[in-house]
Amino acid sequence: MQHAFTSRYNRKTRVIFTEVGVCLPHKPEEAKTQKIDVNKYIAIWDTGATHSAITKKVADAIGLQPTGVRDVRHAKGMSSANTYLVNFILPNGVMAYNVRVTEVDLIPDDKTTEDKQPQLLIGMDIIGEGDFAITHFNGKTTVSFRMPSLEEIDFVPKAKEENIMQGGNRKARKRFEAMKRKGLV
Repeated sequence: MQHAFTSRYNRKTRVIFTEVGVCLPHKPEEAKTQKIDVNKYIAIWDTGATHSAITKKVADAIGLQPTGVRDVRHAKGMSSANTYLVNFILPNGVMAYNVRVTEVDLIPDDKTTEDKQPQLLIGMDIIGEGDFAITHFNGKTTVSFRMPSLEEIDFVPKAKEENIMQGGNRKARKRFEAMKRKGLV
């Protein structure tokens, strides 16, 4: 089964964020028979982060117990941080089960109220399970994510076609059209 979501911003943004649910780890069958308490937080989607992370505020609110310690590389160097197991509920309704997250301090934004501060970081451990695309068409950022990954996204063939069709000489356009009809491009 495919699951996807798209987030649109009214401007070009440098930070991708969505609301993500987080809860104690449980198995899929338990969610069908038990009431699961889910807390929602603002999450930053970070392709530069190898692993997902939560703040101490989240760990305390959910009542998480550390499962271990992990060395974390960050802008200030390297440090050790607690790890926990959680489940994430992504905007597309997909549950990511038993995600090992690291406790981090996220940099607060002075322009954002306390309740809107990001408390989660979605890293490549989650992003890498699907297809993730970001566009900035007409000066507005659009982010789309789907799980599982279904196909390769490659902008090069369309760019080459547009360049040949709009700027190439007549001979190059005809050659390209012939190759396209034969299914060679």
